[in-house]
Amino acid sequence: MWMKAIVITSGILISEAIWQMYNAYKRSRRKAVSDGKARHKRKIFEVMFFSKESARCRPHIDLNAPCGRKDCAVEHLRKLVQYLDSATETLDVCMYFFTCPLLATAIVRAHKRGVLVRMVVDESMARNGDSQATKRFYHNGIKPKMKQLDTLMHHKFAIIDKALLITGSVNWTMSAFFGNFESLFVTNEQAAVMPFVNEFERIWTMLDSINAEQSNAVTNTNINSNSNTGKDTLT
Repeated sequence: MWMKAIVITSGILISEAIWQMYNAYKRSRRKAVSDGKARHKRKIFEVMFFSKESARCRPHIDLNAPCGRKDCAVEHLRKLVQYLDSATETLDVCMYFFTCPLLATAIVRAHKRGVLVRMVVDESMARNGDSQATKRFYHNGIKPKMKQLDTLMHHKFAIIDKALLITGSVNWTMSAFFGNFESLFVTNEQAAVMPFVNEFERIWTMLDSINAEQSNAVTNTNINSNSNTGKDTLT
């Protein structure tokens, strides 16, 4: 009898623990959504600069304490992560080259919490077999579309919830953030955001069309090959 009571009590405790965890998750998601909406509602005009002096910031990238520099590259990266973490619906990234692990992790987090993530990168990313960011994206179900044209896909921008724009000269790589003279601009001014939203949709649709044409070409080639093989056999 006492064993039955222990089993029942354990079941109740486990159920209560699961219920509390579920409620905590719902509260955290509501807060994230609320924070994201609040961030998008207030006017945002933020400029970030990087330079060769940013290399001095890199040693404290794993520390919580900032270095105190006016344009601390680590602080800028943390802000970018916060912006990416604020995404609640969509995250569109159009980037020439992307290897930064911190930002890659933030994008994967967005994907895992249900945000629709779409990425366009230059085909040079596909040739960079050592890119841990690329491997991480594919491993977690994010499949960046590669530009397959005879010109560079040299854009560097991201759009959060079609309401916040991050753009500038910098590729999202550690060497760019911690060694180059670069700049980033963050804004939720719709007059600036919407042209980039339209540009991303144009590129995404164009790549869809190119991929469909290539797929059809391969299919037709296989059909013709099989047809010719059948004729040779009959002959």
